[in-house]
Amino acid sequence: MAIQFFNGEFLPQEAIQFSINDVGILRGYGIFDFFRVINQVPVFMEDNLKRFEQSARIMGMDLPYSREKIASVIQELAKINAFETGYIKMVMTGGETSDGFSPGKPNLAILNHPLVSPSENKFTEGVSLMTYDYTRDFPEAKSIHYAMAVRLQKYWKPAGHEDVLYHAGGKVSEVSRSNVFFFKGDRLITNEESVLMGVTRKKILMLAEVNHEIVIRDFSLDELLAADEVFMTSTNKEVMPIVKLDDKVIANGKPGTKTRALLASYRSYVEDYVNARKGAIL
Repeated sequence: MAIQFFNGEFLPQEAIQFSINDVGILRGYGIFDFFRVINQVPVFMEDNLKRFEQSARIMGMDLPYSREKIASVIQELAKINAFETGYIKMVMTGGETSDGFSPGKPNLAILNHPLVSPSENKFTEGVSLMTYDYTRDFPEAKSIHYAMAVRLQKYWKPAGHEDVLYHAGGKVSEVSRSNVFFFKGDRLITNEESVLMGVTRKKILMLAEVNHEIVIRDFSLDELLAADEVFMTSTNKEVMPIVKLDDKVIANGKPGTKTRALLASYRSYVEDYVNARKGAIL
């Protein structure tokens, strides 16, 4: 049975309890973050802790522990549970409310479980996305408010789509849980307004700038459909090719060579990162 952390204690997940009056439950007021742990090494933990702090600032929340304390808890969980490949999910809610609306004392859960990765054929064959006119509230924060994506599952899943791509006012923002990139010629294009600053996104931009011109700007659905290659990035999706939007095929409908090369570079980078930190206290 995996051990978790909740409000200062290490305990089984079954022992974690949230009040029904938690403003996170009543109003969807809370934040989270998610990253991999490979051979007990938390992957890009510092980047994710910084983003967790940023999400808290954007949402007007105060973290109950320092970054150093949270990092030590994560390292301890990784050692206790010792999954070969797992994940850490940090979830902080607004706490119990006295009036049904105002936040109380925050609750912080840090969870560690085995990770189930997407099937490899999604990387070799590519995936499709449903499109939807919508922009997330507080898009720069990783909030727990995913009601729209959850509601839309009953449409995109039966249609065979991997996820939903949001756009509004003629501009694409993001996939519900991923950032979006596309190649046009040798230029790699992505956006930064109304999107979450993904940690995988950050690493891909670093790796890609060696061989490609990077362009950060708004773009439209029409541009994506006219692109040479399109892909999305996230912790679990890594660099996943997108070959169709709704019923419209992108390019030849197959993952492109540049996308495949970036995926290989990213996986190599993660492997090197983990190997350099095995057995070390970060």
